[in-house]
Amino acid sequence: MIVIIDSSKNQSIAAYLKKLWCYRNLILIFAYRNIQGKIAQTRLGIFIILLQAIILTLVFGFFISRFITFLVSYPYLLFAVTGMMAWYIFSYIATFSGTSIMQNRQIASKIYFPRIILPFSYGLSVLLDFTGWLIVLTALLIYYGIMPSYNFWAFFLFLIIDVITGLAVGLWIALLSIKNRDVALFAPLIIGIGMFFTPVFYPVKVLPEYLADILYFNPLACVVEGFRWSLFNSPFDIRFLWGFLIILLLFITSVFFFVKKDGNMADNI
Repeated sequence: MIVIIDSSKNQSIAAYLKKLWCYRNLILIFAYRNIQGKIAQTRLGIFIILLQAIILTLVFGFFISRFITFLVSYPYLLFAVTGMMAWYIFSYIATFSGTSIMQNRQIASKIYFPRIILPFSYGLSVLLDFTGWLIVLTALLIYYGIMPSYNFWAFFLFLIIDVITGLAVGLWIALLSIKNRDVALFAPLIIGIGMFFTPVFYPVKVLPEYLADILYFNPLACVVEGFRWSLFNSPFDIRFLWGFLIILLLFITSVFFFVKKDGNMADNI
C-alpha cells in the first residue's frame, strides 16, 4: 500500500480521517510503547498494573469503608471499586493524552503523521489497566457471592463513554498546552479535584437536591452510575445522560480543532 504524505495546513476533516485510517497501525505501536514505558525497569513487569489496582482498592476502598459508611444495597467496597475504576480510566487517559504532544515533541516536530494518534494511543493502552481493575472487581464479586445484573451488556458501553470522556478532556489539554505550557502542569491537579465532584465514594442520594441536579451534567457521574447500574442494577437516573451529551460535544469539537491545528503544530511545539 502506498501512502502519500500530505502535511497540508488546511485539510478537511474527511481527508484527515482518511489519513488517520492509513496510519491506524501506528496507534497500536504507540499504545504498545506506552505500556512498555509504564512497566519498564520493574521486576513485576505487566503484573505491576494488577498490583496497582489491588493497592488502590486496599488503601482507598478499605480505608474509606472503615471510617465512612453509606447505605447501599450491596457491599460498599464494590460500590467504591466501581467508582475508582471509572475514575482511574478517565484520569489516566485525560492526564497522559493531555501531555502526549509535548512529551513526544521531538517525534511530532520532525516526522509527519496525524498527531492525534499520540493522545488516541492512550485510549487504547488504558485497556490493560482496565483489565487489572476488572480482575480485582471479579475477585470481589466472587468473594461476596454476587452475580452481575442482567444489565451487564451496558457495562462496556459505559466503558466506551469513559474512554471518550478522557480523550475529550485530554485533547483540549493537549491543544491548550501548546500555547501555554502551564496548562499541562495544572491539569492533573484540576482533574484530581474533580474526583470530589463525582460520586466515586458517595451515593448521589446523600447530596442536597440542588447539588444532585448539577451532578447530572458531570459526564463522569454518568459513567460511574452507569457502571453500578449495569453491574448491580442500582438506580440510574436518565438525566445523567445530559453529561454524555456534553462530553460528546466536547469530543467532537476537540477533534475538529485538533485537526485544524495539526498542520501548524510542528511549528509551535
